[in-house]
Amino acid sequence: MLLQGRALTDNWVQAQVRAVRYKDDESGSIIAFSLFIFLAMIMFGGIAVDLMMYENRRTSIQNSTDRAVLAAANLNQTVDPKLVVVDYLAKVGVEIDEDDVEVVEIGTAPVITGRQVSVNVAAQYDTLLMHMVGVDTLPYSAISEAEEAINDIEVSLVLDVSGSMGDNDKLPRLKTAAKDFVSGVLAGAEDNRVSLSLVPYSTQVSVGEALLEEFTTTQSHDHSFCSNFQNDNMFDSTAISQTLQQTGAFDPWRSWRYGTGLRYPVCRTEAYMDILPWSNNIDTINDQIDDFVDGGNTSIDVAFKWGAALLDPSMNDVLVALEDDTTNGVEIDPEFLVRPHAYSFEDGLKFIVVMTDGINTDQYYLKNSFKTGSAHRPGQPTARYYLSGGSVWMKSEEPGDRDDDGVWNEGWYNLTERKWANLLDDDDHTGNDYENNTIVVMEQLSWLDFWSRVTVARYAYAEYHQTSPWDADAYWDNRNEPYTYVPAADKDDRLADICTAAKDKGVVVFTIGFEVTDHSAGVMRTCASTPQHFYRVEGLDIEYAFASIKNQINQLKLTQ
Repeated sequence: MLLQGRALTDNWVQAQVRAVRYKDDESGSIIAFSLFIFLAMIMFGGIAVDLMMYENRRTSIQNSTDRAVLAAANLNQTVDPKLVVVDYLAKVGVEIDEDDVEVVEIGTAPVITGRQVSVNVAAQYDTLLMHMVGVDTLPYSAISEAEEAINDIEVSLVLDVSGSMGDNDKLPRLKTAAKDFVSGVLAGAEDNRVSLSLVPYSTQVSVGEALLEEFTTTQSHDHSFCSNFQNDNMFDSTAISQTLQQTGAFDPWRSWRYGTGLRYPVCRTEAYMDILPWSNNIDTINDQIDDFVDGGNTSIDVAFKWGAALLDPSMNDVLVALEDDTTNGVEIDPEFLVRPHAYSFEDGLKFIVVMTDGINTDQYYLKNSFKTGSAHRPGQPTARYYLSGGSVWMKSEEPGDRDDDGVWNEGWYNLTERKWANLLDDDDHTGNDYENNTIVVMEQLSWLDFWSRVTVARYAYAEYHQTSPWDADAYWDNRNEPYTYVPAADKDDRLADICTAAKDKGVVVFTIGFEVTDHSAGVMRTCASTPQHFYRVEGLDIEYAFASIKNQINQLKLTQ
């Protein structure tokens, strides 16, 4: 028993010694600490990797949304902007709904003049290592917005001032609506973003003396300032030739009974009928509109051609020359010297607004043989016409006492007064008026001068007045001979051609049919950029049409 007790005591002592030794032994403690540090490094490294990959993902998605909205906002692309954004993001693995994309557009498809696209992508990144510390995902968002709109606006306002505008208070209503349009479009245009050209028209378009002087003209005169577009192919392009054939000043309508002078000239000469080019002066434009008086036939095709030409970049040299000439009375803002902009100019847009209350009518032109050289009697080149004392004369012996003045067989016929007189002429066409005992000076007339003083009907009547016995064929054989014409149906085709040419260049075309026939409505609807760009209105609704167009143009300014 004693031995056993001692053995137990020894064992207990040995165990205590070993315990103390174990407690004091520090070998291996660095391994535990190293293991802790290693695990911590793995954890923080994992967090860093996750954060780096998270940021790369977020940046990639942000860049993708930026590119997506920029592409979608581009006015030159025709795909649905929402589909563009959805497709871009799908390619980088982000699925969104079309409803997540917000699109605001100005205009009516396919003519969109401004577009704003925005998207807010909300997604999450699945962590690789951070889930060990309880973080399974990291949320992120990418917000992008892009806008494309127009900076510079060019407008041609083409207004019908034909005779039918005098009916049913149409002209006063047009004046009110057009002036409100001008004021609204040009309001706040001090930054020179908007230029407007006014093109009044009826039978023809009066280019105006100052503007026409910047072109080379053939068959020139100073009685009026219209130009002819003789060939159909002239309406295939918005550009206009720098060489123009000037329209002869003549009157094919006035009856021989009511005077010699022109009452219904094919080219009107009132100042308010002149083109007012490239202006931003509200008062100047509206004052001209206020002066409008109805008269004449209707040539929508010619008016549209000029409206398109004033937007064509080929007219820049003309604009610069007009602005440079300080004596012509034409006011052009120097800021417009870069206009008309090229059609490829991305920050600009061109508009034509054309209004009519009727249809194209036949258009009359003097034949070339009646525009060049000295004026003379039909078939008698040496029997010329002369001007003296304000009257037009021709040498022709009176049949008896046709004018009942008691003097027989007088030698000179006065076309202006439809009577004869005895004049003694010599080689320089001066002589004596036997009846009035005065010196007569005869000025030989060219055809262009002759037609500016004598109607076609009075020219024909003069030949009829010489016949004995009376012969009506002498009148009718000469009544329609001096001129030719373009039929109304051909003018409709020309209008369709020039409208297409303008639209093909990116010009936005608005048309207004004011109390028009179904035929005219069809012509004008076809001319417009889209059916939605055509307004068929009655009465006071013309103010609505111009206001609607004005608002669409003004939205472009509001997007800046």
